[in-house]
Order: sequence, then C-alpha cells, then structure tokens
Amino acid sequence: MEDYNEIIKYLEPRRDIKASDELRKKVRNSIKRDYRIRIARKWLLGGISFSAVAALFLLVLIPSGVSAKEILWEAIDALRNSENIEMTVEVRTRPVENFRYINVNDDFVTHHIDIESTDSLFRWKVDKGERIAESNGTDTYTWLPSLNLGWHIVGDDKDNILGYLGNFLTPRKILEKEFEDCLSNKNAEYKVVKNGTDIILTVHSSPQGNFDNPYMLNSSIAESETIRRYVIDSDSKRLRRASVNVIANNREIEVLKVTSIDYDSQRKEIYKVDPNIRFFNIEMQPIGLIGLSAEEAASTILNAFADWNDSILTKVFIPEVSETAYRERFQGSTLISVGRSFKSGYNNSTFVPYSLKLKDGTTQCHNIALQKTEYGGWIVVGGL
Repeated sequence: MEDYNEIIKYLEPRRDIKASDELRKKVRNSIKRDYRIRIARKWLLGGISFSAVAALFLLVLIPSGVSAKEILWEAIDALRNSENIEMTVEVRTRPVENFRYINVNDDFVTHHIDIESTDSLFRWKVDKGERIAESNGTDTYTWLPSLNLGWHIVGDDKDNILGYLGNFLTPRKILEKEFEDCLSNKNAEYKVVKNGTDIILTVHSSPQGNFDNPYMLNSSIAESETIRRYVIDSDSKRLRRASVNVIANNREIEVLKVTSIDYDSQRKEIYKVDPNIRFFNIEMQPIGLIGLSAEEAASTILNAFADWNDSILTKVFIPEVSETAYRERFQGSTLISVGRSFKSGYNNSTFVPYSLKLKDGTTQCHNIALQKTEYGGWIVVGGL
C-alpha cells in the first residue's frame, strides 16, 4: 500500500469503491511515502477516527464490489456498540513474569481479559494467576498476589505494562496498531483475503530492536519475527480469532492464541484493587548509582548482597521491594564474576553477565538488567 490519494475522494457520501487492479496500481505508485504519512496524520487529527482508517485499510485489499460507506460505518458501529467484553488468551510465558514476556519453550498460560467501555468510562483487567493488572483510565495497578506486592501508576499505561496484549483491550486496537505499523514501514508484509464470512488479515514482521547480541530475541512479540493472523467477521466487523506465531529455528511456533471472545458479557465489577496488597508508586524511583560504568555498577550491587548493604541497595531498589522479593534468596551470596555489558532488543536496558554463588552453595549465572534514571544513576530492572 504505497498511498491513499486516489482513495480520499471515494469517502464522499453515496459513493462505492471497486478495488480494481487499476486502482490498486494507482494506490501503490501515485505518491511518495512521506506524503502518505502526512495525509494519514491529517485524517487522524482532522476528525476521522482511526477505526475508519483501519476499515479503509481492509477496503483497499478485499475483493471488489464492497461498499465503502457500508464497510466504514458498520465497522465503526460494531466497535462503538461493544461495551462489556470478556476474552481468554493463551500465551507461552510464565505466570509470574511481566505481561510482555514470552518464551517459545514455555507452556501456555491462560490470561483472562475483562473490558468495560462506554462513552465516559474505560476499565480493564488482565489476570494470569500470579500477576494481575487493572485500570480505570485514571489509575493503573499491577501486582503479584504471592508476594502481596504491587505498583501504582497514574494514568492508563497499558502499552508499557501489557506489551502486545494491550492491543486486545479494544478489538479495534488490533487493526489500528497494524495499520499504524504499515504506514510507518516497520518491515512488515500484509495480506488480506476474504474467505466466506471471514476477513483474514495476515502480518509477517521482523523483530524490533538491535540484535547484534541475540539475548532478547524472541523474548517478546515485538522482539520476534512473527506471523500474526486475525480473523474478522465480514458482517459484524468483530474480531473472531487471533494468533501469533514466532519463527524460530526455521519453524513457526504458536505463542499466543485467542480462544474465546464474548462481546455481550454481563457487566461486573472488574476494577477492584486487592486491599491486602502493598502498592508503591512507580514514581518512587531510587536515584541510582552515579558515576560508574555498567560493569562497575553491577559489581557494586551484587557485592552488596553479601552483607545486605542498605547504603548501596536502597539506591538501586525500592527498599520494600528488595526486602520482599530478593533478600531471602540473595543475602549472604558471593560474587564470582561480572562480564562485559551489552545491549539487546528495543528497550533501553543494559545487560551485564554475572556469576553469583548463593548461600545454599548453588551458582546463579544470569544477566542483570540495568537502566539509568533521570539523575543519571544505574538502577536494577531485572535479571535476578
């Protein structure tokens, strides 16, 4: 899809588009990519909903004889009328890991997604057993029931918390995200076909990020080569099914599948923060270790585990978090070695390999994940 200049005029009332071969040729060749993106942004900021643009994306590629007005308005109505949705999604991951994490070698973990959406309200909850997240649009909470520990975030930061799963909080989000990626040319191939009552969208995309070191490759959907398949009802324009396959070791491995969607579920209280969980504001970020290289910071932190040196550890962890999540396992351990730091994937973490002898005599070899705070100091964000 190289541009949309020819399509704009067809959005006028009482007109239909016939997606002929000639039209498709003109769409591919008439204007340059920069101008295409500028036009798309104008649509988004000028009052046409992104849902309509996503529906237009489908319109260009499905067989001829389809009414533009019908496709657009039916798609918008279908999305607008879905207020209470229940969804079950299976993901190859671990119950306690963050919602972005996947592993092609893990078993499927069931995720229950509940959505309540009206003109003035948007609430959601995602529960995978050992990790839960929910939001009312103003405040977001995510917590680990087994540790009675959680984090409070002001606002609805679903993309950072949920990763790819955030797309499912509104069914239209899937098409919106795929269309946005298509416009920004993110090394993806798109194919849309109509099969009976189904519109099938297939997206083959490359992993996002720098993988000179492949450590983070296939650790999330964004950081994997994937084939994503969406099955949309051609009448109701509702999502029927979805799946994501990661291409690893020259084969497709299914890592995510939507097994059920109920668009007309009974309204229930989905935003209910557990009163037994101790929550910490995400803004309560330590200052970090300043003036050190990543290797020096990793060595300083891991050596501090030996006698649990609070003067160091309170600079890289929220104290209550380190006490609850790490102290029992790591206090009394001895650092054996640290390696050279490296980057991998698309986030801003720096990884440092380490070997640590634990107090029970076993050895842990892993990569501690560090990030710099706004003060320029290193804090720990994973890898323990």
